Amino acid sequence: MSLPSDAPAKYPPARLGQLDICRGIAILAVLFIHVSGHFLTILHPAKSTQPPGWAWDVLAVPNQCFQWAVPCFLMLSTLVNAQSLVRSPDMQRYASRRVQTALLPYLLWSGLYMAVNFALGTLHHLSLGHIAKLLLTGTAHLHLYFFVLVLELYALLPLLVPLFRRRPPFWAVALGAVAFQLAIYGLNRFVPSTAHRFQSTILWDALPVALGLWLYSRSAEMPTRILRVWCWVAAGAVILGLLIYEPLALHLLAFPKQHINTFLYQIGQWGYTAGMSVLVLALAFALGRNSLSRLLTYFGGQSLAIYVMHPLAIIALDKLGVNHRFGVGAGLVLYYAACLALPLAAAWAWGWGKAGVLAVSLRRLS
Repeated sequence: MSLPSDAPAKYPPARLGQLDICRGIAILAVLFIHVSGHFLTILHPAKSTQPPGWAWDVLAVPNQCFQWAVPCFLMLSTLVNAQSLVRSPDMQRYASRRVQTALLPYLLWSGLYMAVNFALGTLHHLSLGHIAKLLLTGTAHLHLYFFVLVLELYALLPLLVPLFRRRPPFWAVALGAVAFQLAIYGLNRFVPSTAHRFQSTILWDALPVALGLWLYSRSAEMPTRILRVWCWVAAGAVILGLLIYEPLALHLLAFPKQHINTFLYQIGQWGYTAGMSVLVLALAFALGRNSLSRLLTYFGGQSLAIYVMHPLAIIALDKLGVNHRFGVGAGLVLYYAACLALPLAAAWAWGWGKAGVLAVSLRRLS
């Protein structure tokens, strides 16, 4: 089975360099979310009934402001994989590549984190049923849920890409995505049999997926028209969404058991994160070629390694007691640096090792 291969020539792939810059910005935001979240729980434990202090507020505001990072990654994954699917419409090859690049790494890293958490005593049993549940929900460790979202996205893309081959207008895509997102919210909120079942699935992130597909259908117009014109719409969504979302998000983060208006929270979050994803992509195209863009491109190229490995740095520093020896400010810097340095060092060592094996093989052949 394969998709039609008559992809219009006027839709060239988006420039991968700019997409890597965007990934680089997004992975730095992900690291801040996880590192700052680690210290937020120290400053104000979840079970506390007292108002948090000023240090918690200073850290919590940017923590919630950076929540656009995962939707941005989903938008980029949608855009890149839609283009790949059209360029090479062989479904067998498409499935094989996704198994190699997503499913197998997910299983490998899930197994590693299960073993680490079991050794640390935070995972108390590893029955087959429990392992299957952890794998299906992406909860072997807190960050692995993203792999489940991406695998679901890969399964849906062959069905969705043909709908965007006709280059639908933005208003139609936006209305359809918003209507679908509200329907999913309604099922999740008001239908007992489906309560809370959609929040951990790709259906909860329909807006970044729709954005990625629409950007794919307008690849030829990036960045001249799309990102220069529509970034003003995105900026409006960011401002309005943040005004609605941020106060509710901070309250929920401080007092997770207290009631908030979930409808306003979700509307604000979806609008804010979708708008920020477009603005960050526009920024990536605007940076041009300089030292900063080259550094961000490198981070973007290593974003998978950074994402899967950075919790190991947090675990190691916690076991060494670093979080108790330094204040929040110094601790935040140390943890952030370690979360970036450890994966990059491991990726460099892996690449150097592969290069060494290749060099030896070539010498033997000669």
